[in-house]
Amino acid sequence: MKYLLCLFSITLFAKGCNNSETETIKSAQDDISISYEASSRGFYQKVNLTKEKFSFTKIRDGKVSVQQEMSTEDWNEIIQLLDKIDSEKVKSNPAKEEDLARDAAIPATLAIKYKDNTVTTSSFGHGNPPETLAPLMNKIQAMIKAVDKP
Repeated sequence: MKYLLCLFSITLFAKGCNNSETETIKSAQDDISISYEASSRGFYQKVNLTKEKFSFTKIRDGKVSVQQEMSTEDWNEIIQLLDKIDSEKVKSNPAKEEDLARDAAIPATLAIKYKDNTVTTSSFGHGNPPETLAPLMNKIQAMIKAVDKP
């Protein structure tokens, strides 16, 4: 009888811990936002992503061209890609300065915000992100192409 009581209490406590862990993960995802901006003389692109919405603009005055609800699948994929990124490596990624200096590449930056902490990358080429950011940037560009059809 004591064995059954111990087994029941372990099962009950384990389920209670899992629920609170899941709630913590979900609330942490609510506090994440991503901002991407690429700009040159003739090109402008700004994207803001949160769990609730996806907004995209090609206009410099700040008016949002496209704003839509973020799909659960896209957000979960973005979170999985963010989990693979080391924030210390993002800060120290060297860009090819000679490309940015001679307009061979459109300068772009990515900012990932979690609560009060913001990690901003150094400038990198719009079409040539650092290896650590490449999967995330490919996903963001795919989302842009899906909504920005000429």
